[in-house]
Amino acid sequence: MKGEISIRRTAFIWLAGLMAAIGVCAAITSSFLVRKEASDFLDNQLRQIALYVGDAPPVPDGRVGYVPHDPEDDFVIQVWDAAGKPLRLSHPAVNIPRQTATGFADISTGSDNWRVYTLAASDRTVQVSQDMSVRQELAANAALQAALPIIVLIPLSLLTLSWIVDRIMARLNRLAIAVASRDTTVDSPVPTDDVPTEVIPFVSSINLLLSRLRALLERQRRFISDAAHELRTPLSALQIQIDNLRHDDRDGRFSQRLTELEAGIGRATSLVSKLLRLARYEAQETAPAPQPIDLVQLAVDTVARLTPLAESRRIDLGITRQDKATAVGSLSDFEIILDNLVENAVRYTPPYGTVDVAVAVAGQEIQIEIRDTGPGITEEEMPRVFERFFRARPQDSEGSGLGLAIAKAAAERQGARLTLAMREDGPGLVASLIVPKILLRA
Repeated sequence: MKGEISIRRTAFIWLAGLMAAIGVCAAITSSFLVRKEASDFLDNQLRQIALYVGDAPPVPDGRVGYVPHDPEDDFVIQVWDAAGKPLRLSHPAVNIPRQTATGFADISTGSDNWRVYTLAASDRTVQVSQDMSVRQELAANAALQAALPIIVLIPLSLLTLSWIVDRIMARLNRLAIAVASRDTTVDSPVPTDDVPTEVIPFVSSINLLLSRLRALLERQRRFISDAAHELRTPLSALQIQIDNLRHDDRDGRFSQRLTELEAGIGRATSLVSKLLRLARYEAQETAPAPQPIDLVQLAVDTVARLTPLAESRRIDLGITRQDKATAVGSLSDFEIILDNLVENAVRYTPPYGTVDVAVAVAGQEIQIEIRDTGPGITEEEMPRVFERFFRARPQDSEGSGLGLAIAKAAAERQGARLTLAMREDGPGLVASLIVPKILLRA
């Protein structure tokens, strides 16, 4: 069983390890650099002590036992006897005044500043001086050598820290992708196996919310389905009673009223059927078994079925293009899509208008276009045309506002795309169903 993953503990461990590594690296590097600087400085002191020990005569230019070094690092050795006569001058060109008391002093000679130590004895005075710039340079080098490892390690630590943060956040990113990619039909909760401890309450809340949402949607779908089933029975009974009354109406007194009542029942029955169909689509029921579909023949059959409606409204309905096109999918879904698109075009087109259906093949796609000469859809209404019960202007036109919503749901189930756009060559609307050439939906 995997241990619990904690962002806090993981971040603490990684950051503690990073800081420890930076500290160790900085200490090792600084120790190496300072040790080298101190070693060079002390080696030069040993060299100068060897040169000036005892009463050995001065070495011209320091060439005896010469070791490469910075001349500024040399000490200036001055020795006087009790009478003040110079006994030894390591650098005759440097004139540093003789001090009378033993101790340290800071002395300036022209452009140079010196740190001087004087040892005043009864028989002689020894004075050792060092240029102050040597001390300043030594301090600057020590500070630089101490800061250099930090300066170099800061960018490396930032890169490492970025990698650590990415590693920690990767689990959250995987969680976000898992939640975003979940299908609405999946009933199982979001897994928490690889979720940090701090995020588990949040994921649990998401699972609870998803559970409530699924229950709400399921109740909604069940209500629509049950309501549709319950309404179909009384509507069918009313239709039978109307048929009986029409049969018994020998003198024709109730003919007109029965016709109006029958039309109302027909509209109600159509609405109930559409509600039931839309509920099934939203429940994502499995589509019927796929089969080869001749889309040209399907378009011809659709036009034939709706020709009586078009003639009653004096609409010129026909097919303008018939490229050979075959897809694989659910025939009933494609029939629903084309029936709704063509019927909408006919109902919204004014008398003496035209509705043209075209089946065209372009590359790897088949495009079925329905062009009408109706009023079209305004730019403000276009984003809402696929909403349930939304009816574009004019509001007094026939229809329930469910046709395009059903067509959209059917197209999505079959992996096709459904688009609407205004015609560019004049007034009217273009409805396009775009189907891949190879379309196989279970």
